[in-house]
Amino acid sequence: MSAFWRRLSGDSTSAAVLLALALFASPIAAQKTTLSVTGGTVAFPAPTAADYIAGFIDASTGATFTINSLNGVPRTTTISIRSTSASLGGSKVIGDLQWRRSDLATWNSITLTDAQVEQRIVINKGLNDPWSNTIFFRMLLSWTSDGPATYSANYQITLSQTVP
Repeated sequence: MSAFWRRLSGDSTSAAVLLALALFASPIAAQKTTLSVTGGTVAFPAPTAADYIAGFIDASTGATFTINSLNGVPRTTTISIRSTSASLGGSKVIGDLQWRRSDLATWNSITLTDAQVEQRIVINKGLNDPWSNTIFFRMLLSWTSDGPATYSANYQITLSQTVP
């Protein structure tokens, strides 16, 4: 009888855990948020002497991201950016590519790890739904180390979300 009780107790515990996981996992799994990016290809004009004197050149356009909640409970959305390229080519380091949010003046060197661009709480059909911003880019220039070349790199914008 003792062995039967342990087995029954174990089965009941397993069923209770599975039921609890099903109940608590459903709201999280049902949440939907979309990320759309426009202007993802970033081009720089040919640098002039004035750009080299300034030490940088600005990209012609930025990349605009939009976050849209489709359903679910309030959640915290975070946009991150990172490079997926180790360098810009030649001897130009990836950190010479910089980014900033359109509403901030501070420039940040891009890295191979995610850097937070912006974070907002989203309430479906309410607060910050939808919300967007633009990321601007510039490239640092040096008379002595940047020879004539074509430089390129890839970057990744990521959306992550958590339920507060």
